[in-house]
Amino acid sequence: MTASSSLSESTTATPLSQMPPAAHPKQATRITPAVIFLAIAFVSFLLISNALGARVCEVVLPWPFSGEPLRLTFSAAIISFPFAYLFASVLTEVYGYRISRVVIWSGLAANLILIGFLWLMALLPTQPEWAAQTGFTDDVQRHWFEAITHMFVASVSACFVGEFANAATLARMKVAMHGRWAGLRIMAGSALAALLDTLVFVVIAFAYVLDADAMARMIGLEFVFKCTLQWLVLPLTVGLARLLKRLDGIDHYDVGTSLNPFAFRGRGE
Repeated sequence: MTASSSLSESTTATPLSQMPPAAHPKQATRITPAVIFLAIAFVSFLLISNALGARVCEVVLPWPFSGEPLRLTFSAAIISFPFAYLFASVLTEVYGYRISRVVIWSGLAANLILIGFLWLMALLPTQPEWAAQTGFTDDVQRHWFEAITHMFVASVSACFVGEFANAATLARMKVAMHGRWAGLRIMAGSALAALLDTLVFVVIAFAYVLDADAMARMIGLEFVFKCTLQWLVLPLTVGLARLLKRLDGIDHYDVGTSLNPFAFRGRGE
């Protein structure tokens, strides 16, 4: 009898959901076409979110608040935020923390590369006639680059904290729950990630512009909105995870996996 057939028999005899955490088979996770698709989707939405984060929006509602119309200030990134976390959550749930860690670092690297090329673009002199026609002069371009870079630094910092908190929470809760209640742990991980992501982003991006009260209102609004959007797409997240587990035959448990974001294979694991 081969080792693989032995593992298959033992898994069939005792379902994963009934095993203690230490007995979960540590399946060899692998790169499949689905992993590549999820990684590309995650990096794409991460770039979109960080680009949109440079736009600060305000919606004025007719309802009075402290004698004035209610003003809701938020980053435009909240409209794409849930999708980046959707793909990251599916990666961790199905393929494990190690693959998620590599993909998250890839997304952060892609953002830094984008900033580097935007910096090179800002160094190039603007064609005078085009600048006069569009109003995008060298000064305007320089100020635009400074503003967008500041927002990118805030977004990348927030992403680093939020994404790794989400992945670590999902990985540990999956083992503790013996693989059950995927929706509950995805909700918990996304809520923690939304809180940390919003807190870090708002503080770095607006500490020099807004007072503490305004920042607190922005953090509260964005947190509630992000959680609402993520929970609205929860059926899609859980359904996609179940589909990929069945198609790829992978349902990885991170038993003993180091959650250190800087630990890679051969170092710290």
